[in-house]
Amino acid sequence: MVRTLVLVRHGKAEKAPDGSSDLYRELTPDGRHALEIAYPRTFSLLEDYDDVNVWSSPAIRAMQTAQVVANVLGVDGIEVDQTLYDQNVDAILAQIATTPEDTVVIVGHVPSLDAIASRLLGKDIRLNKGAALALELPQPAATAEGEEATPASLLWFVDGPKPSVWGSLVSIEGEVTASAGELAACAERFFNNPDDPDALCDFRMAVRRLRSLVSFLAPWESKKQAERADKVLRNLLDATARLRGIDIFSQTVDDLVEAGELGENSLLPVACAHERKLERSSFMELVHKKGLIKKLDALVEELSGFRWKKSVLARGLNEEDLKSRFDEELDALDQALFGLDLSSANAVYDARRDAKELHYVANRLGVVLGDERAQMSQYMDEIQRDLGALCNARTNATLADEFRHSPRFRGVRADLGVAGRDQGEVVSAIVSGMKRREANDEEEDEGTPSEEATVPEEDAVPEADAAPAVEDAAPEAEDAPGPETPVE
Repeated sequence: MVRTLVLVRHGKAEKAPDGSSDLYRELTPDGRHALEIAYPRTFSLLEDYDDVNVWSSPAIRAMQTAQVVANVLGVDGIEVDQTLYDQNVDAILAQIATTPEDTVVIVGHVPSLDAIASRLLGKDIRLNKGAALALELPQPAATAEGEEATPASLLWFVDGPKPSVWGSLVSIEGEVTASAGELAACAERFFNNPDDPDALCDFRMAVRRLRSLVSFLAPWESKKQAERADKVLRNLLDATARLRGIDIFSQTVDDLVEAGELGENSLLPVACAHERKLERSSFMELVHKKGLIKKLDALVEELSGFRWKKSVLARGLNEEDLKSRFDEELDALDQALFGLDLSSANAVYDARRDAKELHYVANRLGVVLGDERAQMSQYMDEIQRDLGALCNARTNATLADEFRHSPRFRGVRADLGVAGRDQGEVVSAIVSGMKRREANDEEEDEGTPSEEATVPEEDAVPEADAAPAVEDAAPEAEDAPGPETPVE
């Protein structure tokens, strides 16, 4: 006969879509996550569970809850019982009284579980979703004939975990997994065709997106995971940086040819293509030598099972903590942008990188950061694009100067001089334009009337000279959930 009885109400479940059976409602992702985190501690209270039997209602949400219990207790099979879904209290109690099993865990619904607990204990009991209540049942020998049945003893009661504190974790894990999957797809495309500049650009964007997420989540994730991810992703960015720089410079050279700044028969595009080919070969050698593809594959697989710190798994993650971190990062960026030294390539690069990272974080984690912060994504994108144009023009000018001293560009040094001067002028125009805008903004903040800012002819950036597009893509759109039913 059953000595120890544990009553478990299923966890938080989805609402049933219109016209669909209540039986098929599943646990919500955060509901399941909450049970997986809470139940190891809850069921450690069972003193002896070598011979535990788990019974479950046939409802999907109950069976999923029962599976979490079975996994924790190391039980192989679950006994599905229609009586538990039918809410027949007398029939369930009769089964408990006649089963030879010593310890039984029943996973079902209210009101029947409440009624069973109340009847066995002799007082009103209410079980919330995910709650577990353990009883020691009186044995027949303990009750003399003609005496009233002794009530069961309450061994322990653990209320159901609150899924809301794990909702953020579930959402974030989904975004990290999606971002890692996008990187895997972009990596496959690029490594299969490293001669495609667009594939390289998409690959680097995917690396930056994932790196931004992992970096932002560093306070709450496993330290080893964060360090390993940062190292692999940083190595990939470093290894592809020169290749991407040559692509941007090559596009600028093509624009100069099209604008007539360079002659139609200029050999500079050919020299750039040859330089890219050499750099691509060096890059692929480095990839194989350092096993970068294997390391990336391992990282993508690891991040699909995101590792949180133990404290986060114990308490969940408060959305306010995430918002606070975002606001701190935003404040730091605002301070860096205020009075930014545009003459310092490093300062501009760092500000652009930080704006880009916040753009990705606001875009991917908007569901937990809230609409107000999610809308910052577009603002951050605009900032990093302005700074990106300046970074790209500076990189182009540097490459033009470097190539002029390379024997591989001996026959096109005059054209490199044209390209270098052009990009130097672009840098000057962008810097003066940004300073002018900043001055106008300050005047408006102080309430001083100012004229509409206009760029003098000599400072204007010719359309053909505009710096190439920076490495960012349009934000992705997200989806939402669905409806409800009776038996709980």
